[in-house]
Amino acid sequence: MPSYRLPISCIPNKNPNMKTESHTSSLALSLLRHSCLPSESFVLSPFSLCTALSILHDGADGTTQEELTKLLLNRTPDEVTQFYSSLALSLPSTSENGVLLKSATRFFVDDSISLKKEFQKDIEDKYHVKVGNLKLSCKVDAANEMNAFVEEATDGKIKDSIQAETISDGAKAYLINAIYLLGKWSTPFDLHDTHKRIFNGHSGSREMDFMKKAGYFHVHEKNNFGTALLLGYDDKKHLQSRFNFFFLMPKKSSNLEKMRNKITGDDLLNILKKAKLRYNEITVPKIKIESKLNGIDFLKKLGVNTIFNQDADFSKISDSPLFVSKIIHSTIIETDEFGTEAASSTEVEMMLTGGCIVRTPIIFDRPFLFGILDNDHIIFIGQFV
Repeated sequence: MPSYRLPISCIPNKNPNMKTESHTSSLALSLLRHSCLPSESFVLSPFSLCTALSILHDGADGTTQEELTKLLLNRTPDEVTQFYSSLALSLPSTSENGVLLKSATRFFVDDSISLKKEFQKDIEDKYHVKVGNLKLSCKVDAANEMNAFVEEATDGKIKDSIQAETISDGAKAYLINAIYLLGKWSTPFDLHDTHKRIFNGHSGSREMDFMKKAGYFHVHEKNNFGTALLLGYDDKKHLQSRFNFFFLMPKKSSNLEKMRNKITGDDLLNILKKAKLRYNEITVPKIKIESKLNGIDFLKKLGVNTIFNQDADFSKISDSPLFVSKIIHSTIIETDEFGTEAASSTEVEMMLTGGCIVRTPIIFDRPFLFGILDNDHIIFIGQFV
């Protein structure tokens, strides 16, 4: 059987020595580790969060930019901009291999300040950001307008993510990215095969719905971490697919906490790249997870501090001295017999200084990592416990 090989990234890379895939995969794992406990099911979108942070990065200077550069790619500021802007431009309104994937970014600016023309032109050209004015002091109207944008961009999956009462007094800008994915499995699960069984979770056993089917799947079991399974979207010939949903369940001798603390971005990509197409019966749980987090705490753990205090330097964005007062990241993901639906939004609030061989069946009935790949870039990552 042929081995599974992740396709070469569609992202332009002027420096072939840049291991961007390794860094961004490690970053995705770090974001997961620092945003949730091993005992809770959780999901986030590294793409949505990093798109917003990259735009902030491009408007920052000095230490403020240095901290963001190190987090996002640990290369030069220009390379950070080139990488994330290319990634952002590759996603809006993508419809490929049974996957609808769209992303939109809006910069809402209070009437009392203005963006620098050069910065506005750059983010419009490089990230397709739309800039709009609104009066943030009129909190109900402002929340309604921003929520309408998020709801439309996520096909109604994320609603009322911004509450009027949570808009800070003195808020001067909101940078919002939203992403939506709808993917159909290459071969749907049969509804008649969906059944109840026990999932041995972190906090004990529970009965839930599992989906089962037999066929050819990309699987990798002989590695140091556990069982990996990739499910492609609308890939009828079992060839390389741009979009894949992956599962990674630790060995019985280990557990999710040990695995997620030890595994690196290189480890994860190597496991997925070495998955081989083979005939198997698979059983996986139906997943529905909704997560919301305050981004400030875990970003500080990852070394990003200056953007949140009075020393923040966003002088490339505006003549008005700004700092980040709030980052809210909301994500939802659901899998069923027919495919996957996922959505995420990142909201950054800114204020003035002063987001057919018979084999042993593979059953994912213990906690596992999961995610969605666009080529070898992780756009959603989570854990199910």
